[in-house]
Amino acid sequence: MISMRSAFLLALASSASLLPAAAFAQTETPPTDETGASADEGTGLNDIIVTARRREEKLQDVPIAVTAFTDEALEQRGVTDRTSLADNTPSLFTISGGYPREFAYFALRGQGPAFGSTPGVVNYFAEVPNSVNVDGRVGTYFDLANIQVLAGPQGTLFGKNATGGNILFEPVKPKDAFEGYVRVQLGNYDDRRIEGALNTPIVPGRVMLRIAGEVGRRDGYTKDVGPFFAGKDYDNLSYESFRFGLTVRPSDNVELYTMLRYYHSDNNGGGTVLAAFNPAAGADLGPPFGFIPVLAFYPGAATAVAQQQARGPRRVSYDLDQFSETKYWQVINQASVQLTDTIKLRNIVSYSELRTIYGYDYDATIYPLAGQRGRIPTIAPNFFTEELQLQGTLFDDAVDFSVGGYLDRQSWRDPAGIEQYTFFPIGTLIPPISGYFTNRNRSEAVFGQATVDLGKLSPALTGLSVTGGLRYTWEHSFTSQTIGGPPAVSGSVDSDYPSYTATLDYDVTPGVHVYVTARDAYKSGGVNGPVPVGSQYRIYAPERLSDVEVGLKSQFSIGNVDVRANVAAYRGIYDDIQRTTVEAVQTPSGPVLLNVTRSAAKGKIEGVELNLAVVPARGLTLNGSYSYIDARYTKVADANAGAILNGAPFPYTPKHKFSIGGSYETSLGSAGDLIMAVNYVRQTKVSTAQTNSSFYNFLPAYGLLNASIGLKDLGGRPIDVTLFANNITNEAKPVGVLDQYAGSSGTVGLTYNEPRTYGVRIGYRFGN
Repeated sequence: MISMRSAFLLALASSASLLPAAAFAQTETPPTDETGASADEGTGLNDIIVTARRREEKLQDVPIAVTAFTDEALEQRGVTDRTSLADNTPSLFTISGGYPREFAYFALRGQGPAFGSTPGVVNYFAEVPNSVNVDGRVGTYFDLANIQVLAGPQGTLFGKNATGGNILFEPVKPKDAFEGYVRVQLGNYDDRRIEGALNTPIVPGRVMLRIAGEVGRRDGYTKDVGPFFAGKDYDNLSYESFRFGLTVRPSDNVELYTMLRYYHSDNNGGGTVLAAFNPAAGADLGPPFGFIPVLAFYPGAATAVAQQQARGPRRVSYDLDQFSETKYWQVINQASVQLTDTIKLRNIVSYSELRTIYGYDYDATIYPLAGQRGRIPTIAPNFFTEELQLQGTLFDDAVDFSVGGYLDRQSWRDPAGIEQYTFFPIGTLIPPISGYFTNRNRSEAVFGQATVDLGKLSPALTGLSVTGGLRYTWEHSFTSQTIGGPPAVSGSVDSDYPSYTATLDYDVTPGVHVYVTARDAYKSGGVNGPVPVGSQYRIYAPERLSDVEVGLKSQFSIGNVDVRANVAAYRGIYDDIQRTTVEAVQTPSGPVLLNVTRSAAKGKIEGVELNLAVVPARGLTLNGSYSYIDARYTKVADANAGAILNGAPFPYTPKHKFSIGGSYETSLGSAGDLIMAVNYVRQTKVSTAQTNSSFYNFLPAYGLLNASIGLKDLGGRPIDVTLFANNITNEAKPVGVLDQYAGSSGTVGLTYNEPRTYGVRIGYRFGN
């Protein structure tokens, strides 16, 4: 087994071995336009402009691990949802299972969703953090300037603390030109999608408008063959997503950008596949009833797994009429005022509302063992965010700084909850019950960060830069839930904590530099509602991840071969890891055993990430990525924590993951430009289990092969035609799990990857 040290040395040596050649064969990067595209397309690697440090910089100049995708790369790699984005990004993993698959969450470098608190990975759209789980779904990936995945703790410059990293979705903003496009996609499973954008100046140079949207419909690939809903398909698509962007420049020093977006989806939910059933499942009701086994009421459950295996992973049988509907809208305003030639004031404000209602058969059988269904929204938050930044440079651009403040507010639309909730014996011995929820959260922070180019202060330090950042955050969280009837169980918690970043960056040669950074970030603490005030288990502390990352970024030429090689190695210390344990809690009625979330352990996460691109010949680009993660618990808080964690796998950490592919573009004369692309991704087995009580510990390894071939500027006209195929080998492997084996229902459900899909895209571009 490869060790952490060996993996790091191998990756670093692979890149470092190119340094001597780079020093002697360095070529000048082609000039770029404002979008970062090369002015001489096809001659080498294009610059990618990212905003990883809240200002526009070239990807290769940012001293942190960033994986960036242009809109062309997203199309060539078949990235249309969270899973496909994760497949193509080192150390990124998507968590699904136990809810409609569109609700999947991201985990990065082992940092996934916490229990009711801020997730480990925070998504941003147009620089606004979204705690709601919208960005990254199907319907996100049209008309984007780029997607940037920032790995590692992000605790100083961005609105929300994130221990795993940030994913930035950057839309194309209005331009001072009349242009646009329309693209239609047709494929198997009756796939029908149309997207497009229209950009037009209303007042040239002063007022510009961009309207973009995507509408998609596709049949599901999982079919119900049971007695209740025969013929119904799951994993189908039905969505609409629209954006309206307006840029106003009342003067040369003031710019106002306002975006309104709307998203709606309405489908049949996911196709969860039964994988295991616990024959000893049941519920202990206490005297005089005692233990009630599932098989006493549903003896057919004993053969349900065998029946599912005979059907295969694309055929299921449910007792609950599933559905999932989401409505979301958001308005964002970015205001920028150039106070002086070197100082800018920015303000970013947003408001959004999410309403999600769904029914889901958690047990994936024809028996009412576990599920939920409602007629009111189950998820119903309203969000307001505000961020003020002062950015600029000092001392003849020797210092680049950003200071500011951030706040957000989350309210909850009442009533919201579940109107029909079953979990054996609820729904069997007694009717389904209802549950209602309320959440209110607020966060405030102040921050400052500066980068000093020491070479501009002293020639002896040429090429050396240092960055330092501090942030202090205050958070308040309130939750209330009513399950089955009053009284409501509620509680609140307050947290405050500092975060820091310290980075040293050195240019070895033009285009080749190394860096080391140390930083930390937090995930919010929380409250255990049923636990009485005053108990040591009433609240739990924030999680903290502090890491050190060393990296090398290089872009150079060896003869006529252009190369981009970026490698990063990191080591993170993980404190106050939140896990759920059973504790004897003192109540007015005496000690009661309760499930409580608590700070249960410490851990260590180490890894290596590599991104590589090579242009060996004109028009041909080869690319690849690799990540290695070694994660483990290093200490448990006490015997109770040890009882649930000893021997448990560390979740969300595929040990090895890689992608390899390439694209080729050449002119066919008057017929147009031929573009071919192929990409293969693979990851090793990975766990989503939080404790050792899980029955299904690891999702299996899997690999996916995607390819496309097309003609651009067909017949000399702005028409593009592309044939594509994803999952060419028709791999069928589980990518998500809902493990209720130790619960009263006794079931384990799996979510499978998409089957082979193929089709054609036809696009038309107009304007400049």
